[in-house]
Amino acid sequence: MKEESHGFLSKISDNVKVGFFRWWFVGAIYFFVGWGTKLGNSKTAFDFIFILALVTAMGMIFIFNPIVYGMFEIEQNGVIINKKINERSVWLGSLMKIGEFFKCFIVTILVFFSYQFINFGINKWFGHGSDTVVIKGEPIIYATLFIIFYNFLCFIVYKIYSLFKTIKAKREVKE
Repeated sequence: MKEESHGFLSKISDNVKVGFFRWWFVGAIYFFVGWGTKLGNSKTAFDFIFILALVTAMGMIFIFNPIVYGMFEIEQNGVIINKKINERSVWLGSLMKIGEFFKCFIVTILVFFSYQFINFGINKWFGHGSDTVVIKGEPIIYATLFIIFYNFLCFIVYKIYSLFKTIKAKREVKE
């Protein structure tokens, strides 16, 4: 049970704290990979995207999620979802980590294409050449786009899961 405190941070929900922490964590990963390695300045984007997605996925799986699941009570539709992490079987835990891995890869690719789309639009608007990069990658915009796409992807996955759960429940009622 949580102790009651009356400080500023106690009035902010745990979900908001987790969202801010995820935003900061992903921005820090971009800072270290994008600006701390030579990959950020490479001519081909494939290596950079692959390494960024790999480091983000590993960071989320082995650093972010264990810390967040231990510190906060994450609620989704009124149910605390992180309490189940200790109750999962090894098989289910492995599937969840693989899912997180692919989720980070998909979101990183979506963020990359968002940057491409934004730069293409700005270049068309101002009449620059298509090879001009107006908005380069940087941690704040990257983390913001990452969080938007990550939350949207989590929402879609949750809705699909709820749909299958509802279909299964209706099928069991008919039998």
